[in-house]
Amino acid sequence: MKPKVDFHIKADKAKADRAKELSGLTNRELYELGCQIAIEQNRNVLDTEILELHEAMDKVNDLTKSIRLRLKDKEVPTKPSDGAETDDDELRRNHLPLDLFQEMVLYYMDDYDITDLQDLSSKNKEIFRFVLINLAYHEMNIEDVNALYKEINSE
Repeated sequence: MKPKVDFHIKADKAKADRAKELSGLTNRELYELGCQIAIEQNRNVLDTEILELHEAMDKVNDLTKSIRLRLKDKEVPTKPSDGAETDDDELRRNHLPLDLFQEMVLYYMDDYDITDLQDLSSKNKEIFRFVLINLAYHEMNIEDVNALYKEINSE
């Protein structure tokens, strides 16, 4: 004869019935969920945050690889919208971290004279708008871009 397992232990029937009704879970699933919550609540909080940090870093690394591929192909990672509405998400979506912006300057500068905004705006409006958004975000100007390009090419 099999011994009874823990999830058969009687709990507050009204509470258990209400939990099953709201969640659609079985007694066993409710028990396992309760065990998981107890484990998470008693785990070192820093352990969980460190694991979440590693997951976020993995995602950033994957996104960075994808952005670099687009930059090498002379594409903007995300296209600024043509509409007049510019909400916070629209601008944030087009901001690159400084190191990626520096790579963008390196990849685009050979084909587009980024320091000549008139020339750039007539050749590729997407790149022109993307460059302007990132210049403003990093509080840079065209002289900074020239210095950055010279620095990158001297390495």
